[in-house]
Amino acid sequence: MPSILFVCIHNACRSQIAEAICRSLVDGTWRIASAGTNPSDRVDSKAAVVLDRHDLAMRSPTPKGFDDLPAIGWDYIVRIDGEKKPLSAQAGRVLEWDIPDPFDGPMELYETLFEELTRRVRQLIREIEKKPK
Repeated sequence: MPSILFVCIHNACRSQIAEAICRSLVDGTWRIASAGTNPSDRVDSKAAVVLDRHDLAMRSPTPKGFDDLPAIGWDYIVRIDGEKKPLSAQAGRVLEWDIPDPFDGPMELYETLFEELTRRVRQLIREIEKKPK
């Protein structure tokens, strides 16, 4: 059962969208989560709108930090924010995607973010599925 943790600063937009996309593309045996290094007090409403447009939803409508996650070692941690601060979660492999936050921009930026995250998440899933078990 592969495990992937998506991380951004606030867990209000990018990591939440990546988590929702990933959950929609894999079966229920995969462990998928998201967290923020400095969680916000609320999710980005435009992130929720873009997910709704694609018939997806956030699993948790409240941003989470590392303390809200199970204490496991993750197979992959995907850092979407470009930050270099050490993480309090352990991973077999850390990926750096460094995708800009569309915070309060026009909906076109959120759609572009959704498309980019979908492309990258699909590629990651393909890579994981190709690995010998």
